[in-house]
Amino acid sequence: MKRIITIKKNYEVKHILTKGKWAKGKYITIYYKKSEKLVNNRLCFIVSKKSGNSVFRNRIRRLMRESYLTDEKLLKQGYNILVMWKTKEENTDVKCQDIYKDMHKLFQERDLLIWKK
Repeated sequence: MKRIITIKKNYEVKHILTKGKWAKGKYITIYYKKSEKLVNNRLCFIVSKKSGNSVFRNRIRRLMRESYLTDEKLLKQGYNILVMWKTKEENTDVKCQDIYKDMHKLFQERDLLIWKK
């Protein structure tokens, strides 16, 4: 699996949440902010404890990471991106395809793709 550059500092996450732009989908919400210093994208996948137990949260994180990696070559570079899972009971039996479609649609709406399918 390819390595993703992650956002680890709490103040960086808060800065993106307050100053960045956002888009809501069916399963996820993305927050993003352009960075002048970065060459590549940096990512953070957030799943709340209210979503479920640790097995479910890690599964969702894995699915979000895989969905991002399929679109990574199509994305514009130099962004800080937060991918946040929506906590709803009906979202428990979600598939990777559903998350991929939702994420791709949000990236397309916000003009983060180099070219559109």
